[in-house]
Amino acid sequence: MVRISLSSMKPTFGLILISASALAFEVTLTRIFAVQQFHHFAFLVIGLAVMGFAASGVILSFKPYGTSLIALCLAYSVAIFVAYAVINFVTFDSYSIAWDRRQIWILFLYFLSAAAPFLFAGWVIGANLASAGPQAYRRYAANLMGSALGVPLALVAIPLLGGEGAVLFSLALGVLAAAAFSRGGRAQWVLLGGSLILGMLSMAIPSQFALRLSPYKPLSLTELAPKAQTTISRWAPAARIDVVESGGTHVFPGLSLNAGLELPQQAALFVDGDGPLPITNLSPTSPEAAILARHMPAALAYQLRPGANSLVLQSGAGLEALVALGSGADRVHIALDEPAVFDILDGPYDEFSEGLLQDARLERLERPSRGALLEGDEQYDIVHFALSDPFRPVTNGAFSLTEHYALTVESLSDAMGRLSEDGLLVLTRWLGTPPSESARAWATLLAAMDSVEVEERVLAFRGMRTATMIASARPFTSEELRLSREFLELNGYDPIWLPDLKPAELNQRNRLPKPAYHELYLALMKSPQSTIDSYEFNLTPPTDDRPYFYHFFRWAQTPEVLSSLGQTWQPFGGSGYLVLVALLAMMMMIAAALLILPRFAGASPSAPGIAYFAFIGAGYLLVEIPLIQQFTLLLDRPALALAVVLFTLLLTSGIGSWFSVRLPLRGSLTILVALVILTALALPALMRLGLSWPLGARLILAALVLAPLGTLMGIPFASGLRRIGPAQIPWAWSANGALSGVGGVVAAMLTLDLGFRMALIIGALAYLGALVATRTLVGARLANQGNEQHAA
Repeated sequence: MVRISLSSMKPTFGLILISASALAFEVTLTRIFAVQQFHHFAFLVIGLAVMGFAASGVILSFKPYGTSLIALCLAYSVAIFVAYAVINFVTFDSYSIAWDRRQIWILFLYFLSAAAPFLFAGWVIGANLASAGPQAYRRYAANLMGSALGVPLALVAIPLLGGEGAVLFSLALGVLAAAAFSRGGRAQWVLLGGSLILGMLSMAIPSQFALRLSPYKPLSLTELAPKAQTTISRWAPAARIDVVESGGTHVFPGLSLNAGLELPQQAALFVDGDGPLPITNLSPTSPEAAILARHMPAALAYQLRPGANSLVLQSGAGLEALVALGSGADRVHIALDEPAVFDILDGPYDEFSEGLLQDARLERLERPSRGALLEGDEQYDIVHFALSDPFRPVTNGAFSLTEHYALTVESLSDAMGRLSEDGLLVLTRWLGTPPSESARAWATLLAAMDSVEVEERVLAFRGMRTATMIASARPFTSEELRLSREFLELNGYDPIWLPDLKPAELNQRNRLPKPAYHELYLALMKSPQSTIDSYEFNLTPPTDDRPYFYHFFRWAQTPEVLSSLGQTWQPFGGSGYLVLVALLAMMMMIAAALLILPRFAGASPSAPGIAYFAFIGAGYLLVEIPLIQQFTLLLDRPALALAVVLFTLLLTSGIGSWFSVRLPLRGSLTILVALVILTALALPALMRLGLSWPLGARLILAALVLAPLGTLMGIPFASGLRRIGPAQIPWAWSANGALSGVGGVVAAMLTLDLGFRMALIIGALAYLGALVATRTLVGARLANQGNEQHAA
């Protein structure tokens, strides 16, 4: 009889557990920051994690042996608790940081506490690598495979346990890892029992530990309203959904000021604390719905195409579907952008919404907006891009990093391709001063219609806060233009562009000092490139390669942004994109320190050695991050793309690491450089090819693209470890993590400014740098070759 215990499986099982826990906590922390604060904070988690790992390498340089792995795992678990306590109970005010210096120290405390768990996890992993000698590649493979396991664990734990429970679940895994490293006996049983108790507690988090949102999140502000009551708060894999009823919610983007009607009651639905998306207490068959619809901007399209067969994209919580039905559409198709929202409308708010989703004329599609454009071959009389996003000031920058694949040139082009012979595309966006969001939408629409004469086929008008653009599959007739003018007069809207527009019609109702919107829209039609190049904001139409609709920053704005810093009531004083620049500078300074400090411990790595591990660290993130963002398009949802890309890359990197002893390093790097470049060039066409496929086929395509990359990306670090002495493994671990942190920020900035393709090519250049550095590295540790041959 063979007796198997946890102690006999150490250190591999312990490594897998601590690695899985760290990745699960990283994914959970990303969601926590996104809900509590803003997107910048969610993005920071990756950098904090790899910098924590890098710092552990510095500690190992000074203290390579003798530290208890059990103690380190328990310190990791305690650090998770402390990090969550600091983030949740110490209030950080991103709006006052420009003038309140205390907020800088609080932000530093946030960063330090969030990075601490990864320092201890990295210490455990690095200590295992340093003690493994020639077998370090096997420990590294276990680390990567465990990390891969952490991704699905997090995505299952978050909806089941909530974000708070998922944090405690990660903590419990850390205690379980300590049990795996123990030698058995009472200590092991105590640790196993503690892990079990913590796992059970994660299912029933006390209300005192519930996540506290920034007071500036729209959800927090809405909950301050008199008689406000939060009726639903639940976590989905990709979002947290909250619904608040207060009696004071009135969200009707673009509603005419001439609408003399009593507004229906609405409940406010929030996704990650942002919104609100209104749930409207109004039957789509009621006379009141018809009256309301008549005074909404999209109603013009339904008047021009009575009895339309329409497709509503970005439908939010159903307001524009209600408008379509109230306008007399025969059939209305809506895209499934966030399943959790539909679950709310189908379930607890079915009665409140007067059975909106049960209307016989309404059909729900199974794909989000972008995928819905390629589902089937039905032609539509109206394709409506609804305005479901909240207003976002152009200088905010908190959403610059958000991909918006529904508002790219390719998306609008696909929408035009789904129109019937006289179909209409409708697009409504928020106004800004000076024109920004609506102007970019107009530029994108014109770019999507580039091959046709657009002047006779587009019209645009504005109310007090929104602009609506309508593009036709054919030129507008004089009768349609007459009806359009009647609609604008009835609702008090101002024309921005009509094919037969007269100067006297401009700026008559919602009056501005000058007709700035008309002048800009006209310039974008007549000379788009020169207008975009000379405009103060970046109005370049977003594409699938750069799908950042809310990224308006130009470097020429820097002096103006700095001069107004702290004078606008916005996160980080209105610094916007410059937050990324500051983050990059901070990461570079930390990386420099992490590269220098090991020398004081007696480690004396060669310059090519430092370069080698730095290049492969930067290269991994420069490839990984653009792939996550690109596969969001193919796989419909960011959470699924994150899970598939991270899981596949980490798992196959673990496999590559395991077999690295049998594979030539320089040959593997050469193939990797070529494959990354090939992926950068071919991936857009592969995405386009697979976008209309069923989900199973798209998952297979993703695996076929990612698996070879991941396998090759797992070889360089493992092979490098065998070519340096055991005393130098800590600084290699540190250099790799430090430059990974820098590479993650650089990757984000590159995708914003140059696109995914260029970011991947620069990732390939990083691996090419590692290939050049191997010329010295390979010969630096010839003594290891005998061990390598023996291991093989």
